[in-house]
Amino acid sequence: MDKRPKEIALTGGPCSGKTSFVEFLKENLPKHGFRPFFTSEAATLIIGGGVSDIGDIESKDFTKYIEIEKIMLSLHLDLRKNFQDLASLFPGEKTILVHDRGGIDCKAYMPDEYFEAILAEKRLTLHDVRDSYDAAIHLVTAANGAEAFYNTKTNRARRETKPEDARLVDEKTLRAWIGHPHLKIIDNSTGFEEKLERAFKVFLKAAGFPVSLEIERKFLVGRMPDFASLDFKSAQKTFIEQMYIEFSSGERTRIRRQTQGISSTYYKTRKVDVRPGVREETEDFIEPLDFLGMISYKIPGTETIFKDRWYFVYKNQYFELDIFMRPKGLYLLEIELIDENDKVELPPFLDIIREVTNEPEFKNSEIAKRIA
Repeated sequence: MDKRPKEIALTGGPCSGKTSFVEFLKENLPKHGFRPFFTSEAATLIIGGGVSDIGDIESKDFTKYIEIEKIMLSLHLDLRKNFQDLASLFPGEKTILVHDRGGIDCKAYMPDEYFEAILAEKRLTLHDVRDSYDAAIHLVTAANGAEAFYNTKTNRARRETKPEDARLVDEKTLRAWIGHPHLKIIDNSTGFEEKLERAFKVFLKAAGFPVSLEIERKFLVGRMPDFASLDFKSAQKTFIEQMYIEFSSGERTRIRRQTQGISSTYYKTRKVDVRPGVREETEDFIEPLDFLGMISYKIPGTETIFKDRWYFVYKNQYFELDIFMRPKGLYLLEIELIDENDKVELPPFLDIIREVTNEPEFKNSEIAKRIA
């Protein structure tokens, strides 16, 4: 089992409430028994530490600008590693790491091909800069839905003086995180205090407090979508291999390898039904060799599930669309909710037949038996 502390990245557009949320967490996490560790935003440290003219540098000397962005990424990864080491000094306590942005945030501030080149140069993968965080919480900029409250006063390093600039950066930042298995979006549909409370509820669930509950709705889709359409312009596709295993102790669990490009992340997940649509979930990262070693424990009468998973955002909702290799022609749309009563606005560009949340035959564990 993965014994390291959970790591949660806070991200979002300019003037999204991220700074206020960090202060909220500092005050409230200890009340729930946590010893939290907070890493500072690398961009703010560098811009406030001598590169306040970074906007001018970007327009006048792009090569220098990219080198600065590389340093920002390295600084974040170094801070992350140092705070991981710091948290390890408190093994008997309920520690958690809170990161003011993650490594993938740099992607929002440069063309994709430059970010990919930086990863290649530094021998990093999407796992290192995106998927290795247990969760990512994206706070939507006030410039999208709470325009009257948008300002540049709360962060001197902020470059976006106009709301339209903030909306663009917010969109690019969110797009950079699409593909993370546990991305949560907190919009401006409520007042600011309620926004912080919603974000805190999501944070506690991601941290496993008091237990990690998965509240999910699932829908059967009738046909293959057109992934070349504008509806999927920001979607990210990953390939999933998952199987169900049973150890000699009698413990049953699921293991998964999730791959995008050359990057793979490995998970061991245990789920227990609480009530229809709600499950207690415990998920740990595992090493690639552990994954391979567990394959021999696959439950007899089941087969490995192979599927493409498309992640996309529609109206600030994070959806997963699974395209199964077997049985061919099975398409399932899923969304994870904050509360059981959350309203779901289904994307009209999908041929949704019906909701199948409470139909056992559409559970992955049952599909693994059906294709055996």
